[in-house]
Amino acid sequence: MLTHLKGALWPTLETTVRGIEIARAGWGSPETLAAVQDLDVPAIWLCNQETGGLPAIVLRTLISNGSAQSIALNGREVGVRYDDAYADYVLLTGVLPTDLAAPREAQAKSVFENIEAALHTVGFDFHDVVRTWLYLDKLLEWYDPFNRVRDAFFESRHIFGGFVPASTGIGSANVTGSAIVAGALAMRPKADETVTRGMLESPLQCPALDYRSSFSRAAEIVTPEGRTVFVSGTASIAFGGETAHVGDPKKQIDLTMDVVAAILKTRDMDFRNTSRAIAYIKRPEYRPLWQQWLADHDLPSNLAQEVIADVCRDDLLFEIELDAVSRAAK
Repeated sequence: MLTHLKGALWPTLETTVRGIEIARAGWGSPETLAAVQDLDVPAIWLCNQETGGLPAIVLRTLISNGSAQSIALNGREVGVRYDDAYADYVLLTGVLPTDLAAPREAQAKSVFENIEAALHTVGFDFHDVVRTWLYLDKLLEWYDPFNRVRDAFFESRHIFGGFVPASTGIGSANVTGSAIVAGALAMRPKADETVTRGMLESPLQCPALDYRSSFSRAAEIVTPEGRTVFVSGTASIAFGGETAHVGDPKKQIDLTMDVVAAILKTRDMDFRNTSRAIAYIKRPEYRPLWQQWLADHDLPSNLAQEVIADVCRDDLLFEIELDAVSRAAK
């Protein structure tokens, strides 16, 4: 089971924790992140110039026990393979295109191919992917072409009609200067047939596939230890797929969180089950509205890490991704 630690840059890095660290992800200015880029674990470093006054953030991913097998691709450490009693997992972090100078669409195609190539090195394939993270520099300029590239890759690998991964797609530059950088989580059950994975529907939204955005609203892994839900990046999108509450950040936050709550409720969960969350906020002045929503719902102010970033539509002002865990009764 993954353990995600949350915090601002230096307190998180200085905290002594149990477990084996297998990945890091950081957000901040290039200058702030420069001190932590030389690490012996795969990492993804995102560097928007506008940080809204937020401190740099580093999330550390650990496994509570067991061992981790490093995965290398094109001379870079890009992930780890690890396991528990019930399944084998691969976590890929910081997958880059092969040619960072190629056109953006070519870089996107290369990233999906490199995710697949990294999985193949340890006997996995893209059909094992449960979730992806996709960070596009200047996303609003090329999100539609990116989606066409993803659609074509999924069609070529026969992903449609099977398990379509949960995902986040966010606008962010990265320290390498590539047009895109990606991460992925894959899972393959061991012999135990009680381990399952599934795509989850959103009661308040249509499937993203209905408007040709190739991800599931949420995904779930169930083992005898319990269930883990991975809620995709979720924003203020009405049931028909159109943006709701254009120009009103408060109402967009309200709807977004209602949508996430409805997904969690289908799994007998609520926000108290949150194990990891990131709130993507388009402009710094919307942060107080998000913090007020948390206070109004008696939730901690640090429920989610906060990142200033573009969402996949210019009129979407807020997005959240969230993992939730429910332990099985002993």
